[in-house]
Amino acid sequence: MIETFVLVISMWGNDGNEWQYIGNQMVLQQEMTEEQCVYLIDEEMWRATYHNDYYRMIAQCYPVDCAGKESCE
Repeated sequence: MIETFVLVISMWGNDGNEWQYIGNQMVLQQEMTEEQCVYLIDEEMWRATYHNDYYRMIAQCYPVDCAGKESCE
């Protein structure tokens, strides 16, 4: 069975020492292979503009069966 993935865009904040997940995210509801997802999150595919050095949106790929879990192991 092929494991399927979803693209997740989440919001992160920097407290001056490290980046921390702040609890906001969007999930593309289109299941895909890991290879397809990794292609989509490649930094060359996106143009980002940030006006605040303490917040970022980060795109990541997660297996579908991790949805709604606090961590994916």
